[in-house]
Amino acid sequence: MELHGYDDPVYIISVAAELLNMHPQTLRMYEREKLIVPKRTDANNRMYSQRDLDEIREIRKLTREEGVNLSGVRIILKLRRELYE
Repeated sequence: MELHGYDDPVYIISVAAELLNMHPQTLRMYEREKLIVPKRTDANNRMYSQRDLDEIREIRKLTREEGVNLSGVRIILKLRRELYE
């Protein structure tokens, strides 16, 4: 059994959407808005890591529970990424 790391792209969009209980179109919209950047396979299929799923959960929390719009979410995520890099 192969174990995958936190950043390894292992979930296709349909599985990621199911794990997150959201529509795949929402994930595509987050990508268009540059909130999340999933890896791509040679066939150009999106692949999500566990880190991606956690970031998407955070996006959902910020927008649904905190009332932050997507522009605000983008700034928050950018600052967090800079802080932890």
